[in-house]
Amino acid sequence: MAISVLSQASALNPGSDLWIVPDLEKSQWTAKLDWYLNFQICKASRHHTHSLPAYLKEVLVETELEKKSLRSKDTAPLMIASSELLPNKWVVILPWQGDLSAWTSQVFEIWQKLKEPTMRVFLPPGQSTGNLQLAWKTHHEVQDFTVVLD
Repeated sequence: MAISVLSQASALNPGSDLWIVPDLEKSQWTAKLDWYLNFQICKASRHHTHSLPAYLKEVLVETELEKKSLRSKDTAPLMIASSELLPNKWVVILPWQGDLSAWTSQVFEIWQKLKEPTMRVFLPPGQSTGNLQLAWKTHHEVQDFTVVLD
């Protein structure tokens, strides 16, 4: 099957379990979804993990315990379970770095790790379905998902 493009009016209709959107600053769709998700995207973007207190660092050194890094990368995707708030199961916010090929690779990786659910991709501004189709073909022959243009 081919990629099907949804209109602005039908973008939030049921039909896909996984919705992938660019980060909040890059897409009007992400801002709209954030409202439906009770501003979880906005809250997550403002979250800062506190560093370990000096005393605890000393204890770790003295006891020779391994210190785990709890910081998340700013470029890491954010997944939100949204079945109670939207007509899908998950919304993934995938930061847009300006390269559709790299972004599509990350979309494919997420899609595969979730065992290939039905998917809707909200494209970053200025990107076309044709370019997404070409980038997707390098990863998988089947192109059975929906696209929403920004």
